[in-house]
Amino acid sequence: MLLHINKNSSMVQRIEEDSNDIAIIAARLSNELGGWAQYKELAANNAARYETIMVQRFQHTLVALNDLVVAMRTRMTEKEEAQWQNFCSSVLARES
Repeated sequence: MLLHINKNSSMVQRIEEDSNDIAIIAARLSNELGGWAQYKELAANNAARYETIMVQRFQHTLVALNDLVVAMRTRMTEKEEAQWQNFCSSVLARES
């Protein structure tokens, strides 16, 4: 389930998932990444004031990323799933 929050009215609306939901989530992820980057810059100059919101925007970014991955995985073919598993293994290998 996707939710859209109208920033002007603070109204929350449910968005029906359709073939476009991946694009909607990707746009949300882009917005969250941009917000996190902006607050990260602000926190570099005034950490006490902006660090909390920077961390919150980072959390929102991770939620949007998770939503994107879930939406993508529900549509993957077997070959795409194999590529996904290779990607995950590669990322985890870099972490160690």
